Amino acid sequence: MLRGRIEMHLGETNIHRFVGFVDGYRACLVDHGADDRDFERFCEWLRSVKDEFPVEGWAAKYLRDSNGDHLAAIKKFLDFVAEFVEAEGKTSYGL
Repeated sequence: MLRGRIEMHLGETNIHRFVGFVDGYRACLVDHGADDRDFERFCEWLRSVKDEFPVEGWAAKYLRDSNGDHLAAIKKFLDFVAEFVEAEGKTSYGL
C-alpha cells in the first residue's frame, strides 16, 4: 500500500480512511468465516509490549505523533504490524 498505491485503496492518504479500510477488511474476513484472533493478539501486543494502544485509539495517537502527517501515521501502524508478524514468526496474518 505504501508504494504509491495507498490512494488507490483509500481515495486519499488519510488515517481515518485507513482505519475504515482495516475495519472493513476485518469485517469482511469475519463475515466469511475467517478467524480474527490474530488482530486481537496484535492489539494486545500493541497495548502490553509496545504501550501503543491508548484509550483514544492508535490512529489519533499516531497522527499526533506524526504532527498531522497521515502517511507517516499509517506507516507507523504498518511498521508495528510488520514487527509483530516478525516477532510471531508467521508469514501471513489476516491483519
